[in-house]
Amino acid sequence: MLYHFEKGHKAAEAFRDLNELFGEGTTGERRVRRWFERFKSGDTSLEDEGGRDRPSDFDDQVLLDAVKEDESLTTRLLAEMFNVDQSTIVQLSKQKVPKRGSVAKVQKRSICHVFVAI
Repeated sequence: MLYHFEKGHKAAEAFRDLNELFGEGTTGERRVRRWFERFKSGDTSLEDEGGRDRPSDFDDQVLLDAVKEDESLTTRLLAEMFNVDQSTIVQLSKQKVPKRGSVAKVQKRSICHVFVAI
């Protein structure tokens, strides 16, 4: 995001580029706008500010169980099922994916294949 900001791009353009490059749901437009506001204020640190995000009460095991039960689920469907942002599901899949494949490859197939391969 800092790269986009320094190049003079708009937050919406950075949002589209990041999600196109790393996969749909990687980040939210609101989050990108907050980072751009922070950069505009002169703070170009890439460290998250402590205490900004609420602690997660998301149960990874419940997600894994759902995926094992129905391998046709996508990140979008899982996000709707668990009432979380799609980026949460994408981030969890990245944490669970063995380093063998790229995220771009993972995004092209059902998210279930990522979790089931664990």
